[in-house]
Amino acid sequence: MDIGQKLNPTYQINIPSMEMIKEKTSLREIKQMAKKNLQSIYSFPKHIGLLGIVAIQDPLKRAFILEGISAIGLGAVAIGDEKYDIENIINVEKISQNELVGFDFFIFDNEHEGIDVMQYMRAGITPIMPEKNVFSWMLREFNPMKFEGNGFFWTVDNAYCIFQKMVAYTENIKFPEDRRVLLKNVTTTF
Repeated sequence: MDIGQKLNPTYQINIPSMEMIKEKTSLREIKQMAKKNLQSIYSFPKHIGLLGIVAIQDPLKRAFILEGISAIGLGAVAIGDEKYDIENIINVEKISQNELVGFDFFIFDNEHEGIDVMQYMRAGITPIMPEKNVFSWMLREFNPMKFEGNGFFWTVDNAYCIFQKMVAYTENIKFPEDRRVLLKNVTTTF
């Protein structure tokens, strides 16, 4: 019996339930914890701020984009059977559904098989895709001035334009409010 119970017999200690703890934990905090796990699983350096998934069918475009991601200090998992010896880039054939929440963005060209755009976005992963895609009717370019949109979309299908949208994404999420709104917009799309 603690001192509170001795002084007041109706005294109760309120221990928050697991549901209350989960409600108070933001998706951003969950993503940060999951990212730390990914960094240890895939041996990414701790200083990497953003982790992405690259699912580009064309091996030349994929290599260019992966080189760019590495050059600007980000990390990525490249889906495919080709192996790349690029700093901060890991090659896998498939990503576990449990790992998705730890990623920040995914670059997808509509041609690579095995990518479930809805599942990725539900996990809070921002899409970087061609403007013309199967979900064009519900995906819009993120506009930080209006806090609208849920992704970044290229119109010309070449590696430079794809990488430019990747850079636009990284520039926008430097601002905490833009990051928060974009994450909310992405997760509420589907």
